[in-house]
Amino acid sequence: MVGGIIICYGVCDMVCSAAFTPLVRKLGRIPVFTLGAAVNLGVVIALRFWTPKPGDLVLFFVLAGLWGVADAVWQTQINALYGVIFPGQSEASFSNYRLWESLGFVIAYACSTVLCVDSKVVILLVFLLSGILGYYVIEVVERRGGLKKDREGRVVYVDRLLSGSY
Repeated sequence: MVGGIIICYGVCDMVCSAAFTPLVRKLGRIPVFTLGAAVNLGVVIALRFWTPKPGDLVLFFVLAGLWGVADAVWQTQINALYGVIFPGQSEASFSNYRLWESLGFVIAYACSTVLCVDSKVVILLVFLLSGILGYYVIEVVERRGGLKKDREGRVVYVDRLLSGSY
């Protein structure tokens, strides 16, 4: 049933990816990101306390579907957010995003045989909470005028911002 469960995840991811863009236009980014965080948090907490049994087939599908809903938020809306935060610097911002995403995949793969599932779920929970906190910080920064830009309209890097050489 692994293939069927993965199909459930993919279908939920696809449908929600298409549905969230108009929802963001209507409600804004914050409610959609909060929904993604709440769903992802609920799934992670369920994984933390649930002991899988062969008879829990429906729960496997439900958790995979909900994971697809949360992933739809992260995959579509984070890309859109990078386009808003770094206008005119999309190539650098997206490549930076993909670099860190790939590094996370490598670390997860490297730790896959070293850590038990319980430890991985706790680490996932910590990163989820720190990530959503970071997102809310970015939203506050954006609402207060956005990231500092130089004369050409490019975002000033933190090291230049701290040194005052922009």
